[in-house]
Amino acid sequence: MTGHLLALSIGPVQEFIAAARRTRDLWFGSYLLSEISKAAAKSVQHQGGTLIFPAPASCTDLKPGSQLNVANVILAELNDTDPAAVAGKAKKATKQCWRTFAQHVFSQCQGIIRKGIWDDQVDDVIEFYAAWRPYAQQTYQKDRAALMRLLAARKRCRDFLPAKGYPGVPKSSLDGLRESVLLPPDRKSAGAHCQLRLRAGEQLDVIGLVKRAWQPPDGNPSYPSVARIAADPWIRLLQSKEIDLGPLAAACDALGRAVVHKLNTAKGSGHPQYAAFPFEGTVLYRSRHPDLCEETGIPAKHPTFMQLVKALDKVSQAAKSKGLPSEPSPYLAVLVADGDRMGAALSKLASPDEHRQFSQALAGFAGKAAKIVREHQGVLVYSGGDDVLAFVPLDRCLDCAQALHAAFGTALAHWSQRTNTKLTLSVGLAIAHFMEPLEDLLRYGRAAEKHAKQPRPGDIHPADRNGLAVHAVKRGGEPVAVRMNWPAGGAQTNPAQHLRQLADWLADQSVPGTVPYDLHALARVYEHWPAATVRDAIRRDVLAVLERKQPRGSSKMPNIKGQIQAHVQDAQSLRGLADQFLVAKAIGA
Repeated sequence: MTGHLLALSIGPVQEFIAAARRTRDLWFGSYLLSEISKAAAKSVQHQGGTLIFPAPASCTDLKPGSQLNVANVILAELNDTDPAAVAGKAKKATKQCWRTFAQHVFSQCQGIIRKGIWDDQVDDVIEFYAAWRPYAQQTYQKDRAALMRLLAARKRCRDFLPAKGYPGVPKSSLDGLRESVLLPPDRKSAGAHCQLRLRAGEQLDVIGLVKRAWQPPDGNPSYPSVARIAADPWIRLLQSKEIDLGPLAAACDALGRAVVHKLNTAKGSGHPQYAAFPFEGTVLYRSRHPDLCEETGIPAKHPTFMQLVKALDKVSQAAKSKGLPSEPSPYLAVLVADGDRMGAALSKLASPDEHRQFSQALAGFAGKAAKIVREHQGVLVYSGGDDVLAFVPLDRCLDCAQALHAAFGTALAHWSQRTNTKLTLSVGLAIAHFMEPLEDLLRYGRAAEKHAKQPRPGDIHPADRNGLAVHAVKRGGEPVAVRMNWPAGGAQTNPAQHLRQLADWLADQSVPGTVPYDLHALARVYEHWPAATVRDAIRRDVLAVLERKQPRGSSKMPNIKGQIQAHVQDAQSLRGLADQFLVAKAIGA
């Protein structure tokens, strides 16, 4: 036999990752897909294949539950091994891995499961595609490209098995593709439905139920909610003013984990960044209390719940007495980052060994990304290669984006030079309300990431890729978007530092909060002025408006006037500056 390149693709990505209502659904879907892909990679390796992507540093990297995130596409080198047989065993390994997770959940929840539908669905979940072709070391680039075309063609020729419908059975609430495996709730099963935090009428198929119900070995299935992430700046602010959160934490403990999820804050396996208040953030927002009571089945007038309300009132009053907000902001940042020109760099790798080294560099960045997000009080959903998805508190999102960008540049610097390709990281930040549907939060984040890669007309910097885009999606208003390029040497402004500075000026009232709205109003006035006359007129008007502004803090108005003189040419550029202030105001909220 001759040497072959083998490529595998595993899914379904949409059902495992995107279809989610709770942050735990989203995180565990990503984790589950990684574990299933890891099982396939391990099978290939055990059969004598040499992995190219991923390229684990040791055998322990492919053990279940290891820190290594494995993408759903696997590339390996086979020598004197039948690729069809290797692919067949890898497929069995993926299905067995999925079955292990599913069986664990079935044993815990069988009292509320429609077994017939479960059995029909559980073996029809994994999508597995394989392609292979002979290759030679001297033609690796051409052979790998041809192999990936073969894999793409195989995926387009997927098998469509006949659907097996169940009349009268509701569909899954997450994606509507499969029937629900849940029995209608009754008195016996009401407790189990509450533990799954099922809303009235919410339905889950086999994938949705596994994502919602699987428990890790430590028995704590909790995962930081978007509400907890949004509330984190407020909690840290209370800490800095020495406001005691002890009674509130004790009240949460008294309600128990079935009502108020308690986070694992152990280093390594948990979320130590939330040790100051290791509970879900829903309890901190009074507007969410009715939904919390409905989901968990606890009466709002229950003495233990009333104790929680009293403890929260006491904390709010203490905050107010010190001039702090009595409740946290409900906004957070969705961070989506992606490497630039990765395909171009891959096409220039001349051998499997080079490709493995490149894969290890990407794995190194992925590990650093997890640490960076945690250090910035965020929660990582996925970090595999050059892709990052995370939720980050507003006050740390710009610093987190900047740190990720710098870490990526450092990790890939050697390969940028070696492949003569500018490998950079584009980062999108979407600022949105935590009550937005999770699928919308993800959509906002991906739109920001797409904008970071590709500028729009009117953006400050016209160069594509290597960008930072921040989209502020306020409830009841039009989204505001700002996009700038990261510095590429010279005196170019760092976008994260620039927006942070504007946010600080607005927060300490060095610049009046009405300035961005005044700038927008003037931009509308000059919308259709001819280019020959607009620049001087619009600058004079803007400066005249700013002269009348009297900031309460130490004035930064001269700095703003300098930016007007340097950057405002017409209505479009003035609107862009106003949008920067609006985005900065949203970040500093």
